[in-house]
Amino acid sequence: MKLRLINPNSPLTTITLPDVIARMTMGRKALFMPVNLAICAAVAPKMWNVEIVDECVTGDHSALGDVDVVAIGAMTTQAKRAYVLADAYRKLGVKVILGGIHPSALPNEALQHADAVCIGDAEGTLPRALNDLVTHRPLQSTYHWRDNPDAPIATPRKDLLNPRDYLVYNPIQTTRGCPHDCTFCTTPAIFGRKFRQRSVRGIIEEIKDAMEHGSRFFIFSDDNFAGNHKWALELCHELMPLKVKWASQCDILISNNDKLLAAMRASGCQGLILGLESPNPATLTEAQKNYVKADSYLERIRRIQAHHISLWGSFIFGFDNDDWRSCQAAVTFAHRAGLVMSCYPILTPYPGTAVFEEYKRQERLLTEDWDKYNGATVVFEPKRMTAEQLRHAQMAAFCDFYRPRSAFARLKLWPFKKNSWLANLAIWRGLRYYYHKKGRPIPSFTDFACGRIEEGN
Repeated sequence: MKLRLINPNSPLTTITLPDVIARMTMGRKALFMPVNLAICAAVAPKMWNVEIVDECVTGDHSALGDVDVVAIGAMTTQAKRAYVLADAYRKLGVKVILGGIHPSALPNEALQHADAVCIGDAEGTLPRALNDLVTHRPLQSTYHWRDNPDAPIATPRKDLLNPRDYLVYNPIQTTRGCPHDCTFCTTPAIFGRKFRQRSVRGIIEEIKDAMEHGSRFFIFSDDNFAGNHKWALELCHELMPLKVKWASQCDILISNNDKLLAAMRASGCQGLILGLESPNPATLTEAQKNYVKADSYLERIRRIQAHHISLWGSFIFGFDNDDWRSCQAAVTFAHRAGLVMSCYPILTPYPGTAVFEEYKRQERLLTEDWDKYNGATVVFEPKRMTAEQLRHAQMAAFCDFYRPRSAFARLKLWPFKKNSWLANLAIWRGLRYYYHKKGRPIPSFTDFACGRIEEGN
């Protein structure tokens, strides 16, 4: 039996123009390989012949009735395209299974376009759905991962994808879930607050296999790599003999454990993404990010940096406590903290999150056009800014942070951080090209002070 797995094209590829993406990714067709579909391929029962179609690489895919089942994974910004594909395949008589974050959050909506919806982890859901088809049992409308919560995190099948298509071809998932309960985050809503770890042996085997094909640098694509410090320490000790380099995402509480930080660095950790959200205490309270105090950020960052681990900060703009000055303050903090990279997504009330339910109750959602739920479009009514001001503040933040003068002050010339320099210059090149192509000046926070905010920035 034949199974086709599809990664729908994302509107994110057109927000900044495809040629800008190509410039920022050194000519690759996409940023990350779809590890979610590679995991689905790995857990499909052996009698299934599996292929992966990634529209982010191939462009729009036309439905063909040459398969038995199509399974489509979708984030919220991919949902509309996923539904178009699903409807086209169902018209051909092909069974359709939808999964991923968006269908998991809104299964009733997804079921209007699918024969079944897999909610949460593929390991505990997709094999059951496929086995029902093989044994001619009727498909259930939903398959929930909580009905099989102990299904181990699988090793993805990367042989079905072309490594030359992706800037990051070897993302490795080591953990799932997050013990925190931030209002804006889909992770606890979809994957639960119980923190789950993959077997250390499975991770090491996946890395060794990739090393045989020339890989030496890896991204651990986790929400919180060190949610379990004891387990993370064990993994780091197993990584040390491999002499690889890696990066991942952690919560800032990693700063409490010098022993683990030392082991992470010794095992090849080059950098960590920290979800900081804001240096404003009121904003953290609003987001229910109660496990850390904003006034401890700088000290905690210094502790991590003392182990020669580079840091990338993620800040979210648009909370009710935010105005353009607080957005500027976040960029100033990122400069002061010496972050090598930083991103500034607009608060997006994704379905399944507490903030979505609250804004819907307050009638503050401007649209439920899922294409616009992308971190770059204002889809709700901000409290202390207009939508135009919020979008301008976001782009001013990116441009301020990635200007060459800023990069030199943050990265310095010694010790030379080659990869960080390349990334900073690539992003700045992309930003300059974008605004040149649009015929607009590069945005700045001084535009607010001088009353110059151009429509459409």
